[in-house]
Amino acid sequence: MKRRTLWQSMVVMLCGWALTAFVAPVAYAQEQTETWPSINEQLNEDEIDAGSALAALVATNQDFSKLRADEKKDKVGLPPWFRVYWRKNHPEGNYSASDPTGGYPRVAHEVHEWMEHHQDLKARAPLPDAAPSTKLALSVSGTAGSPRSESDIRIDYWNPNRVIAASNDIVAGGHQVQYYTTDGGVTWGRTSLPFASGDTSHSDPTVDWTSDGTAWSTTIGVQSAKLFMRSYKSTNGGATWTFDNTFSGTQSNTDKQLMWIDHSASSPFKDYIYVIWHNGNPAFMNRRSGPAGTWGTPIQVSGAESTGTAIGADVVTNSDGTVFGFWPTTGNSRIFMVKSTNGGTSYSAPQQIAVTKDSYDIGVPAFASRRALIYVSSGAYRNVAAGKDLVYTSWTDLTGATGCTAPANEPGTTVTSTCKTRVWFTRSTNGGTTWEAPRMINNQSSLNDQFNQRLAVDETSGRIGMMYYDTVGDAGRKKTDVFFQSSADDGVTWSTPQKVSTGMTDETITGANSGNQYGDYNGISGHNGTFFPSWTDRSASTREEIWSNATSTTPCTPPLPPVGLIAAGAQARADLSWGAIPGATEYHVHRATVAGGPYAQVGVSATTSFSDLNLAAGTYYYVVRSF
Repeated sequence: MKRRTLWQSMVVMLCGWALTAFVAPVAYAQEQTETWPSINEQLNEDEIDAGSALAALVATNQDFSKLRADEKKDKVGLPPWFRVYWRKNHPEGNYSASDPTGGYPRVAHEVHEWMEHHQDLKARAPLPDAAPSTKLALSVSGTAGSPRSESDIRIDYWNPNRVIAASNDIVAGGHQVQYYTTDGGVTWGRTSLPFASGDTSHSDPTVDWTSDGTAWSTTIGVQSAKLFMRSYKSTNGGATWTFDNTFSGTQSNTDKQLMWIDHSASSPFKDYIYVIWHNGNPAFMNRRSGPAGTWGTPIQVSGAESTGTAIGADVVTNSDGTVFGFWPTTGNSRIFMVKSTNGGTSYSAPQQIAVTKDSYDIGVPAFASRRALIYVSSGAYRNVAAGKDLVYTSWTDLTGATGCTAPANEPGTTVTSTCKTRVWFTRSTNGGTTWEAPRMINNQSSLNDQFNQRLAVDETSGRIGMMYYDTVGDAGRKKTDVFFQSSADDGVTWSTPQKVSTGMTDETITGANSGNQYGDYNGISGHNGTFFPSWTDRSASTREEIWSNATSTTPCTPPLPPVGLIAAGAQARADLSWGAIPGATEYHVHRATVAGGPYAQVGVSATTSFSDLNLAAGTYYYVVRSF
């Protein structure tokens, strides 16, 4: 990435030199030719072996007349040969300068990275499976030999000890990596999705469960420059997976899908599987009518109201089976929602629910290479008895403060910039009919950035959980922690941010996967008072791993302190006893040699007695605490 930065700087310098001779038509034409790098410069930039299949591909994609001149210095981050290659394979694309995507799908970055690490352009075998073992600290993926990024995670609502997760693994075999636990996250196993016929890599993982115990996963199946939406299923808790279907039909420019399964026992569409994605510019949705059902035909849900690309979408359902689809737009900077009351057979007209300040992605010091994607993460909760019909969505955006209201204001690599990113949230209290004004859930005064948020609703209680990266712990604004907040009053107020990561991650240093950095999104799932977030983390490794940390939102009422403590002294020992405390599961015994302490723990007892042995002659003081 350092070479790419230097090349971009060189382009700016050359453009500046050419402008001094702009009055001469010959000089202008020469500038147009010379500012595109030579083949050798392109091979060096991507560290491509001269005799490789990839080098041959680069050589056949040098017709830069297909590109706009301004693509030499845009923020898309793809090399010119790859852009030509993509345009030749997708002439139907809208490569307008007004769209900050440039007309290229976000997953093109993963395709390019896979090519750099697989220069023979051939598919690889998946990683060897790993049986469940005690996890390393909080790492779900275990010590990774190759970088992992982007993850999704889901609790099995009908057996909460079972949890599945998934992540990208672009650099190694390219297969989507699947993780599974049967003991509530104490141990995790690992396997991979097989390739559908013709696929050479995967990207953009999603997972969920149906009530029959089947685990489901979706991914993008990549075939050269063609992109297809694939679904998979597992009947043994995530240990092995089989290909299910291509639910995008004949589309081949698909990207950034998310999946949701209707978990509600009261829904007429229980176990229906819904997916939302974009193909080129517009957003599409499809549904599978349960484990024994079939996939339908993709339905385009966005229209003329959405300019640019509908990338970063989400889909959820509520307890009566209403489906809500959301997406942001890169052109007119809007967030739209559609809903279906007939199980995804048809959808309402798009409804605008918010306006964003930035568009598509945002450069911040901790995430200036890949850039933080503006995506929506949503939830719904309907409880007729309580009179609740709530719908929520969240996204990352600029604060909107003075000097932080538009893409031109984003901080980029400037750590002293007063412009910052925050997690934004809005809700509807009437089933999506009207929406409240968006608000930030944690707007600190310091110069820090938040990004890659993910929201989930605990359907047993309606509590909302939100996780995100935050650089608030680093004055240099480049290191992140992962924080979790929840709301017990339908999003009106939020709990104090709780740090759930154990160490800070820095994706700007040498050795970081600068092409992906954190990836485009994280995961979270909540059920019965417990939330499982998942995220990309390299705080304990030289490679990016996928981590999780079960976080309880159930109010904790500590047991009362023990009463009636009696101490009987004997030679070299003290025998203690006390009265039982309802709700206590163990007692910690602390000792001091002076009244008032300091006290040090000397033992733990599961009963109401304890013997402190091998004491020297003297006077001892004891405190017993119940847990």
